[in-house]
Amino acid sequence: MKDLKQCRQEIDAIDQQIIALFEQRMNVARDVVRYKLAHQMEIFQSVREAEVLEKNINRVQQEELKDYAKLMLTSLMNISKSYQSTFLPHQQTMSFQLPRTENITVGFQGVPGSFSQKALDTYFQVDTPRQQYNHFKDVFEALKNDEIDYGIVPLENSSTGAINDNYDAIRDYGFYIVGEQSISISQHLLGIKGAKLEDIKEVYSHPQGLLQTSLFLESHHIQPHEYENTAMAAQYVASLQNPHIGAIASSQAAKLYHLDIIQENIQNIQDNTTRFIIFGKDLEVSDEASCISIVFTLPHQVGALYQVMKVINDYSINMLRIESRPLLETPWEYYFYVDLEGSLKDVSVIQALQDIQAHTKTMRILGNYAKR
Repeated sequence: MKDLKQCRQEIDAIDQQIIALFEQRMNVARDVVRYKLAHQMEIFQSVREAEVLEKNINRVQQEELKDYAKLMLTSLMNISKSYQSTFLPHQQTMSFQLPRTENITVGFQGVPGSFSQKALDTYFQVDTPRQQYNHFKDVFEALKNDEIDYGIVPLENSSTGAINDNYDAIRDYGFYIVGEQSISISQHLLGIKGAKLEDIKEVYSHPQGLLQTSLFLESHHIQPHEYENTAMAAQYVASLQNPHIGAIASSQAAKLYHLDIIQENIQNIQDNTTRFIIFGKDLEVSDEASCISIVFTLPHQVGALYQVMKVINDYSINMLRIESRPLLETPWEYYFYVDLEGSLKDVSVIQALQDIQAHTKTMRILGNYAKR
């Protein structure tokens, strides 16, 4: 048996060789990324990585060491990708415009009295020209067809979570988030003039309105029905003039459509807040921008998400939220939506994003904006 001193001497000698080879490998990795940039080639290639792993693991003679060799090689390639990302030119990565505030038209879903309109009035001005649409998708189509300059849609509620269709639409249409407006949501039970709580057997509202008031509806045995929008539901109930049918909507909707507020503040959580996003066709960054939203996909391998989280941690960036959505075309794989603190005017943040990109299959910046 070798004594401890001899073992340590051998390890020191081996480590010396490893470090020398490590420097050689990293220098070659630098040469590779420079060549690819000069020839406009794809920088990070997952197929090549898989080939390197398989080829080198097969070189390991001791079977019990193969898993450890795979771990070492994966870590080495991740380090190489992080190093290579430092050579990506910043000027080719970021290009943005200043926000527009004048001569604009904003689209929203619903009718007057909707919470989307309230968010629009809060973020912009009450006299900002606007167009209303029946469906969230219609707002995205309107921007695509240049009918409007910006759209506004809800993205997340504090009690019921993300509104996933709108998350996916931002990605699918290739638009950018340019602003955010959070507003307090008070849900009220509305009915026609003279209707009482005991009269109401059914209610209409947007699915989020129904979710946010589910406890009240269950306790009073009221049957919920989904409608396109809370204010549109109020408008519909007003047209029916049926004392047994109510709506869940805002106090403004009650005034606009001449309905009584039968019961105020019926939401499950009293501090009920919805986060709305303003989106446009261009990446816009103001001096007040403090939140960066990105979406990415990952290689289907162990530790892939960990590597992205590690980059965020290594750059001391605060992650505000993470949300996953399934890739419909690939079972059991996902899009990841992440919000980070920071500004695209910060060189270190750009470097972190390039490092994240090195560890993902695809990555796109969705926006850099101020949270209100």
